[in-house]
Amino acid sequence: MKYDIIFHMDGFIFIDKKAGVMSSKVDGDVKHLFNTARVGHVGTLDPFATGLLILGVNKATKGITFFDDFDKEYIATIKLGIETDSMDIDGKEISRREVPNLSSDKIEKVLNSFSGKSKQLPPMTSAIKINGTALYKLAHKGKEIDRPLRDIEIYEIELLDYKYDEITFRALVSKGTYMRVLGSDIAKKLGTVGHLSSLRRTKVGPFSVDEASKIEDISDKSLKLTYEVLSRFCSIVTFDDKKIKDIKDGKIKILEGSYPSDKLLVVDSLSNVIAMYIKTNNNKYEFARGLF
Repeated sequence: MKYDIIFHMDGFIFIDKKAGVMSSKVDGDVKHLFNTARVGHVGTLDPFATGLLILGVNKATKGITFFDDFDKEYIATIKLGIETDSMDIDGKEISRREVPNLSSDKIEKVLNSFSGKSKQLPPMTSAIKINGTALYKLAHKGKEIDRPLRDIEIYEIELLDYKYDEITFRALVSKGTYMRVLGSDIAKKLGTVGHLSSLRRTKVGPFSVDEASKIEDISDKSLKLTYEVLSRFCSIVTFDDKKIKDIKDGKIKILEGSYPSDKLLVVDSLSNVIAMYIKTNNNKYEFARGLF
């Protein structure tokens, strides 16, 4: 069933993506279902990965960029002894190495060693662009180039299960962290090689996969109002019609005040979202984007 909402509904949909599906394919399915060309997602999941994928529909796509800084939580399984070129199960095997005798204590010690701030080398199979070209496109041509290290932080990491050549762990990580690289690095520190055989994203900022639906189960009732979603991580300020018009006309670039969040969501008297302001300094908020 398709819903003709292209002109009168917008919001967010939380999808529990299944393995073997590209995030862009989920976008396409939602576009088809809701009969709209305006759909975008927050934080691409690799095809083999499952879990929370947040999609903006229609005008809500304007708010997607404000999810970029969120921490993310994953549950990952490392298959030890086999290395792949993509560091995940979809890659081509490039080496094998014996798996040493390991104990839970040893594994936990290694996992804990990754806690905190560090630098990580993005994989060549990533979508990062160097001189305008995505790395994965170069990788498909068999090329490897120098790329800058990225600052990341592992806030929490814990062992969930261990069975000889498989380690399952949970990690809460900063934006920009590649779980495939983390899995590979863990395997190397354990004295072997490895790749991620499964990866599930369970949280994006304050949002949980428990709130998500399978793609085959979504309907018009799955659409979460833009105000309801953004208000979970933004402070809210409501203005009268005159001030709302001034904001829409670009006349108010700075707002002042003390609010709990670094993001300030301006709404009208009917809770329609109007604009996002970002805190700069001295309790000043700078216009970031119109959302109307």
